[in-house]
Amino acid sequence: ESCTTPRNSRASTLAPAQARAAMWAAVKAASVKQENLVNLMQVDMLQLSVTQTQLDNLCLQSTLIIGFTLSILSGETLKPLVDDSEQSCIWKSTAALAFGHILFYMIATCIGCCIVNICLISYLKQHSQEAALTVSTGAAAAITRRHIHLVNTLFVTAMICFSIAAAFLV
Repeated sequence: ESCTTPRNSRASTLAPAQARAAMWAAVKAASVKQENLVNLMQVDMLQLSVTQTQLDNLCLQSTLIIGFTLSILSGETLKPLVDDSEQSCIWKSTAALAFGHILFYMIATCIGCCIVNICLISYLKQHSQEAALTVSTGAAAAITRRHIHLVNTLFVTAMICFSIAAAFLV
């Protein structure tokens, strides 16, 4: 009996120590897992922030393009296009009329693409911020990344139309 007593007492002192060690290991593992989740969320928030900054820049540039395109429609530009005595009158020949149609089509397309782009960016930013609050930051970043191609395509289309319209005036 004396031989079994020290073993049992040693086993009984090791068991709580091992249980404490296992408990601390589980706490440490949960802490690391939580820290990893927070780091992942921070990366997603950074990606979302960068994407939304890009969207802000595209929105500002679209607004500027609208202003420059509307300046093409100013009186100083339109008067020579419709005045019979001017060389660039669109009513003088069929080629000049085609030139006028292309010019006004490009202006209308440019303004339309920019307006749609501004509305789409506004909706996209609002929707991604809502998703970041209600679903997850990863979902918000994915929603934004999924639609960024359409926003870029509209912007490039507007820039091409603006460039063509500006070239026609020169």
